[in-house]
Amino acid sequence: MRRKKILYLVGVVVVLVTTAIVVLLSRGGNGYMNVIPSRVKALVAVELSKIGVGDVPGVDFSRKAYLFETADGSLGLVAAVDSKSDVESFIESMQKSGKATKPVERKGYLFTVINDNFVVGVSSSAVLVMGPAVADEQASIQRKMVKYLSSDEDAVSESPLFRQLSTLDGPVTIVAQADALPEKFVMPLTLGAPRGTKADELLLSATMDINGECLTLKCRTFSLDDKINNALKTSHYKQRPITDKYLATISADNLLTVACNAKGTDFVELLRSNESLRTMLIGINTAIDIDKMLRGVDGDLIISLPSLGDNLNLTLLADASDISWMQDVDYWKKSCPAGTQIESCGRDSYRLKGTDFDTCFGVKDGKLLYVAPSTESVANIGSKASHPLSPAVVEQVKGSRFAAVLSLSSATRQKPELSVVSSFLPNLKTIVLKIE
Repeated sequence: MRRKKILYLVGVVVVLVTTAIVVLLSRGGNGYMNVIPSRVKALVAVELSKIGVGDVPGVDFSRKAYLFETADGSLGLVAAVDSKSDVESFIESMQKSGKATKPVERKGYLFTVINDNFVVGVSSSAVLVMGPAVADEQASIQRKMVKYLSSDEDAVSESPLFRQLSTLDGPVTIVAQADALPEKFVMPLTLGAPRGTKADELLLSATMDINGECLTLKCRTFSLDDKINNALKTSHYKQRPITDKYLATISADNLLTVACNAKGTDFVELLRSNESLRTMLIGINTAIDIDKMLRGVDGDLIISLPSLGDNLNLTLLADASDISWMQDVDYWKKSCPAGTQIESCGRDSYRLKGTDFDTCFGVKDGKLLYVAPSTESVANIGSKASHPLSPAVVEQVKGSRFAAVLSLSSATRQKPELSVVSSFLPNLKTIVLKIE
């Protein structure tokens, strides 16, 4: 079963890379790249010597490890080692400690399972790790791995994804089709693509760096289709550099914060280019004219989510150059659909209530458009957060055309399974995804 969560890409990189390092079972060779299938949806290159992992006997740290996702959604990692005997001795110690099963031979290749759900296959030149997989899935995964290990042709090097990957520089580099990633993760990165664009026509490239408590993914989106690529370039230049005007208002405890800077007319156009966002806007417009509100924005726009809840529990701040929509609020009050109502709750402040949401919106000081999750929170709109983002995170966000800030501690509290990331990177607190 494919499990795609908000930390899908980063989490998988960390888990599989770390796992592979402690289970590599082969000797070095030039053919380890042959194991990677020619048709992949995602490729990640990892320079093992530069990600803070200590030496492991027998592992060839001079070569990159490669994480890949196949067309059917299977995940794998391939790497080479330089001493079979050293690694085998290391594996024996792992087996004695109960971390690995006794290796068995299948079709001329050596197989073992570590931590109960990562399958490891070994040829004369490559080690392949695939998983996670429950016990019932491991036999079928081994059959697939035999096919990959038997390949004698480095076909992946000729693939479009690999050619793009080879142009990137960094300890961890990524190229992926948009459909290899969860929709909520990739959605902001694909704004501006022509309507009708398929997910497999959009590509994401990224470099990943870790600086103290902050992991930064520098991303760009593109397409091999000239029409789509030109549209993405046009939308990119409509997004202006983010300033630090509202960054101090962002709480480091928020699960996710998204920031950008654009003219409202361009911003609405970008939102409507995405089918899911267009549907969301249509729904909101049944109660209020959100399009008109957003068209009045000209400058920084910040959206923060404190949790993974389904309700409209978010905070939005934006520079408003046109607030003429406020003249329409009385009409909105009268025309609300059944089960929805709008009421005044202060100067230029309103409360929108429905069966499954309760939120406030308005304008502060005639120039700050806001949406807030409660009437109590309105009083502090635009004020400095009691626990603001660190200077290092602010530095990464400022100047970007788009940025998403994820609090790993908040994510782990809400999704305990994500604690595996912290176990390998204990100092990591924040993940920043940005487009420059």
